Amino acid sequence: MPDAAARFRPGPVLAFVLITFAATWGVEGALIAHGLRFDDLVSRSAPALWLLGVMWIPGLAALAVTLFLERTGPRGLVQALSLRLGSVGPYFLALGLIPLAYAAMYGLTWAAGLSGFDPDMAALSALSGSPIGRDAALKVMLPLSIVIGPLINFAFGLGEELGWRGFLLPRLMPLGKPAAYLVLGLLWGLWHAPLILAGLNYPGEPLSGILMMCLVCLAFGAFLNEMTLHYNSSILAGFLHGAANAQGYGIWMWMFPDAHPLLGGAMGLIGVLVWTALTCLTVTVIRALR
Repeated sequence: MPDAAARFRPGPVLAFVLITFAATWGVEGALIAHGLRFDDLVSRSAPALWLLGVMWIPGLAALAVTLFLERTGPRGLVQALSLRLGSVGPYFLALGLIPLAYAAMYGLTWAAGLSGFDPDMAALSALSGSPIGRDAALKVMLPLSIVIGPLINFAFGLGEELGWRGFLLPRLMPLGKPAAYLVLGLLWGLWHAPLILAGLNYPGEPLSGILMMCLVCLAFGAFLNEMTLHYNSSILAGFLHGAANAQGYGIWMWMFPDAHPLLGGAMGLIGVLVWTALTCLTVTVIRALR
């Protein structure tokens, strides 16, 4: 991974951004033009395979720019994109830490009166045609989302993180950490813009939703950035991203189906505050470890 004292090279950064945005917005724009929407819980919690495939566009763009523009050989990809597994400790820590973060987000959302609470998940029961109940939710669905969910979502989270954390983060670090985090977070948030306009995460709030998505990406991205830089591993970032997606698009959406899109839940202001607090805790622990 290039260090912060290296010279900033705008060419590879611009090439990566242009390829990533053009390919992603092109695919999503075409599908939205043909009627794609995310205005209900069903469409938001069960994304199509093409949407999961889109998550690999940043990773593929990073590989292309690294190989052909930066002229890095295949053997140099591990160093160039931080393709290291690293210590197993943070992976196991994430299995508990990220679900606790989501529990805090939705607990605060409920306490603030920004959502109701449906532990029996009536909406999901109606969709499945049979009652689920809180016992199944807490004893089956939640444990599966903690243990199995991250492994399934890792395959797609890694596609994004090869690009954002493996490629772009170290190449922005010569600008200084605050500027690198700011630029990366804003780009990552804007990259989601077509889906936000189609109702993803913020139904009925397209423009405010894009702004909030940028704030979420800044807050959650700062946590991912700190972990990536400390452990020098974009693979870890992909796992953390997958673990978060397993929680964010799983049980919590059904137990708190009417959370305020801009203020509550994982994608609202409360989510921003919890991720910011977790980032501050991470920075403190990392400094102590050093």
